[in-house]
Amino acid sequence: MKQPKRLRWTLNILGVYLTIVGVLFLFLPGVAEAAFSISLLDPALTPLYGQVLLVIAFMAYLVAQDVEKHARLVWVFIFEQAGHLLVFLYLLIGGIQNFAQVGPPFIIAVIFLALMLAFRR
Repeated sequence: MKQPKRLRWTLNILGVYLTIVGVLFLFLPGVAEAAFSISLLDPALTPLYGQVLLVIAFMAYLVAQDVEKHARLVWVFIFEQAGHLLVFLYLLIGGIQNFAQVGPPFIIAVIFLALMLAFRR
């Protein structure tokens, strides 16, 4: 399997994951709270975060359609996942959230970051 094909799959899976999380935050914030064991304190920012995730998911889909043409944009997803890791570490180390809340998305971000770094050109 060629590198662009692996990266295409990674971006498509990332897009699906971000779409699911974005839809939850945008349309079903109560379900998101239950699913992620978190309390969404700001009802104004929660749908905004969901909308941002849907835009990033759409960008992942667009880049995955022609990875070779948009290879430079893969860095956006690398920095996005690295940023998530830093935020999750801050939340965990600062005692703001526990591992049950931060662990699953942290692990998912590590996996996506590793795959994108491994498959980028």
